Amino acid sequence: MDVLFIKDYYAKSGYTPEEGERAAALLKAFQERIPEQTSPMESCSVTEMKAYLSMLPHKGLCDGFILLALARAAYLSGNREVYIYFTQIIERESIISNLKRHIIDVLGEEKAAILLRDLPVPSPGAPPDEALPWTQRLLERMEDNLSEEECRAALTANAHGIPPEAFTREQDFFQKAPDLTTYLEESHNRAVSTLQEHADSGKVWFEQIISRPVVDFVASNREILGGVLEGDRIYWTKIPYDTVAWLDEKDRSKKRYYACHCPMAREVLLQDGESIPGKWCNCTAGFVQQRFNALFGERVQVDLLESVLAGDDRCRFAIHVPERFLRRSF
Repeated sequence: MDVLFIKDYYAKSGYTPEEGERAAALLKAFQERIPEQTSPMESCSVTEMKAYLSMLPHKGLCDGFILLALARAAYLSGNREVYIYFTQIIERESIISNLKRHIIDVLGEEKAAILLRDLPVPSPGAPPDEALPWTQRLLERMEDNLSEEECRAALTANAHGIPPEAFTREQDFFQKAPDLTTYLEESHNRAVSTLQEHADSGKVWFEQIISRPVVDFVASNREILGGVLEGDRIYWTKIPYDTVAWLDEKDRSKKRYYACHCPMAREVLLQDGESIPGKWCNCTAGFVQQRFNALFGERVQVDLLESVLAGDDRCRFAIHVPERFLRRSF
């Protein structure tokens, strides 16, 4: 990949010349990492990238800027597999930080200190499975020190730090819909159209590749990327993390792995004799909650119904709808 392209990209994206120079230098160092042999980003494998990242901490070179620069280079070069790998490791630091802050807010400094003291934080760029000890240790301490209700409240967090304004467009669609059921149906239809656009263009949608079977699968299940209103609950099913692989996989344990999105937990599904309790998926309930908090203008309860960590084939949730939104029109 041409390092000048990276510099031009950073300049057009509003970064400083120094940041563009640094990103270009990082790409050049990666592509020339083997003496007398150039290994371009376009043809790099995930295994090669893992090996390269494992060397960086020893040189004092691994930080968030480096990871983002290499991830952007992978995306811009069309190396979808390596880019998707980066999506599993880049956000860990912010997830841990956001969860810590939420736990302190919910439980107070003293009780939070018991849970959070000396947890083994994975180093930047470390493989996905190095996040597991942090998650396992936290949940062990929660089970020893918290009630079920406290545990649920502590985990139902905005772990990805999504700002309310991220839902402004959906709020507009919601206000214009004649009723909640219509909004959910239209929201699902918009999501299916977006997936079709990504299938046609070959662009990565968030952290996954979209194929025509993926579009058909989501189109056939309105709980995915939409939600279905039954009584006073909206039922919401999480789209698999790697839907292409999930659709093709026959082995249930591997299928659950392809369903799981969580960079702090999913690798446990490939490890014999290891587990993370399904209650961890209340964190995803917090992710779902942010959307509906924004739509309804108040904090709503989200129940965890099914979890792949608990042995289910999917992650499924129920959102409690405030009574005034159950009327036919808004």
